[in-house]
Amino acid sequence: MISYNWRLNIATMLFFTFVQVVVPLIPRYAVAMGIQPFMIGLASSSISVTAITFRPIGGLLSDKWSRKNLMVIGIALVSASYIVLALSRSVDTIIISRLLEGVAVALFIPSSIASAIDYAPQGRVGEFLGWRSLTIGAGFSLGPALGGFMSEVLGYNNTFMITALLVLTIIPLIMSCKEAPHSVPPKLTKEYLVGLRSLRFILAFVSLMIYSVAWMGLLTFLSAYLKLQNYGDLEIGLFVTIQAATSLMIRVFAGRAADVRPCLTTSMGLFVISVAFFAVYLFEVPPLLYIASLILGLGSGIHIPSSQTLALAKAPANSRGFLSSIYTMGLDVGNLSGPPLFGILVESTGCYQVAFSISPVLPLILALILLPYALKNKT
Repeated sequence: MISYNWRLNIATMLFFTFVQVVVPLIPRYAVAMGIQPFMIGLASSSISVTAITFRPIGGLLSDKWSRKNLMVIGIALVSASYIVLALSRSVDTIIISRLLEGVAVALFIPSSIASAIDYAPQGRVGEFLGWRSLTIGAGFSLGPALGGFMSEVLGYNNTFMITALLVLTIIPLIMSCKEAPHSVPPKLTKEYLVGLRSLRFILAFVSLMIYSVAWMGLLTFLSAYLKLQNYGDLEIGLFVTIQAATSLMIRVFAGRAADVRPCLTTSMGLFVISVAFFAVYLFEVPPLLYIASLILGLGSGIHIPSSQTLALAKAPANSRGFLSSIYTMGLDVGNLSGPPLFGILVESTGCYQVAFSISPVLPLILALILLPYALKNKT
C-alpha cells in the first residue's frame, strides 16, 4: 500500500506537471496576441499579487484546519483559472486568470511542504523535503515538454481547457490520505514570531526571493525572445524540461547534505545557478542553450531543498504551515518584481540581452554574502 506521504508526493508532482503545462506558454500566448513586453511581464507576474496576499492565510489555515483540504481547494482554483485563460482574448483576462492561480498556489504549496515535514522522522527533514522537492521537479520536467507538444497540436486555448479538466483528477488521490499529523496551535503564538526572526529563516527567504527574481525575469523573456527568433513552443519547453530533469537527479542527495550543512549547500546552489544564467547570456538559442539548462538543473537541484531545509528544519512543529507560507512568499516577490523589471529593461533598451546579463549577477552576489556565514556555522 502506498504511504500517505507518497500519495501526497505523487499528487504534488501531478499538480506541478499540469501547472507547468500552462505557465511557460503564457508569454508566448501573449506575444501571439501582440501584447507589448511590459504588459507581458505584468501579466506573467500578476499571479504574485494574490499569492502574496493569501499565502499567510493559507499557512495559518494549514496549521489550524486541514492541510489536505487546502490542497484540494487549490486544485479547484487552478482549474478555474485555466478555464478563464482558455476563454481569454485580451491581457485583462490573462491577468484575471493569473490572479486566480495565485490564490491556488498560495493554498496548495505551503500545505504540501508542511505535510512533508510532518511525516519526516527526526533528523530526516532534509531528505523528506528533498523527495517532495523531487516530485515538484518532476512536474517541472514533464509539464513544459507536454505543454509544448499539446500547444503545437491543439493550439493554446484547447491546451489550457484540457489542462483545467485534467488537474481535477488529482483530488481523489489527496482525499484518500489521512491528515498529516501535526499539533494545532490554539491561537497565534510567539513561536510564529520566533520562527520569522530566525537568521536561518531570513537567509533562506532572501535566497529564494533573489533566485526567483532572476529566474522568472529571465524565463519570461527568454521564452518571448525565442518566439521572436521563430523557435517553436517545443524549444522553450525542452529548455525547462532539461533543467527540471537534471534537477531531479540531485535533489534527494542535496537534501541529505542539507541536513548537515544547509547554509553551505544553499550558497553552493546559488553559485551554480549564477554560472547557468551566464551561460544563457552567452548562448541565447538552442542547441547550445541546453548546456545552460543542464547547469541550471544542477544549481536548482542543490539550492531548492537546501533553502527549504535552512528555513524550516528547525521550525516549531505547530507553525510549519505558516512559516512555509511566508518562506514561499519569496517566490511571489520574485514573480511579482522579476518579469516587470526585466520588461522595463527590454522595452527601454530594445534589447533582450540586457535583461539576460542581469540574471547571473543577482544570485552570485547573494552566494558571496552567504558563504562567510556558512563557513562559520556548521548547522
